[in-house]
Amino acid sequence: MSGNRHQRIRAFFRHAFRGVCTLVVAYFVFVICVTLLVAPLGGALVEFSELSGSAARERMLWWPDGIDSGEVHAVSHKYDREFDSSSTWYRIRLNSEAASMWADFTHTQKTVTAIRSDDSYEGVHRTVPGPPPQPRQTGATPSWWTPPRTEFRATEVMIWYANSTSGVARAAYSAFDKSTGTLWVYEYFAQHDILWPHGKVPEGDRFQSSDDAS
Repeated sequence: MSGNRHQRIRAFFRHAFRGVCTLVVAYFVFVICVTLLVAPLGGALVEFSELSGSAARERMLWWPDGIDSGEVHAVSHKYDREFDSSSTWYRIRLNSEAASMWADFTHTQKTVTAIRSDDSYEGVHRTVPGPPPQPRQTGATPSWWTPPRTEFRATEVMIWYANSTSGVARAAYSAFDKSTGTLWVYEYFAQHDILWPHGKVPEGDRFQSSDDAS
């Protein structure tokens, strides 16, 4: 009888332990799901002004390869998103060589995203007058965003849904102000936004998927 009682006790604690573990796992899954669903609707995910390069790097979600944070004197940054769109602003004080690397990284990412897409795409590299456009903006423009009225390098992409006149718009705009040593960058993406009608890519250095070229 004593042996059976011990077995029942062990079985009870074993089942209780499993039950507690199940509840803990369920709780963390719930927290993660709520975070992923609610956070994008709660305003800016990242926002700061005039941080040093090293401090900014710790706060940012990504950092261009090859740029040492010590080369960056100050960063102001805002990243805002919703379920189907996002906007990103940068004001970065750094030397011209690092600024060129940062801009190249930003524009290359837009091109690579299009090329890796399973859908057809059209894109263009060109220059636009500043301040750059902020199409389908997500969130409020930060108070420090005061870009110069100069030419901005632009990479604009339309990724088209199959058998549809809609798609996903992506763009990046950048300019380096040599007089102040400041790089200005604006990026965005938005589903169901149209930068141009299908097949009507603006003048510039165009690129597109093979099915759009045919």
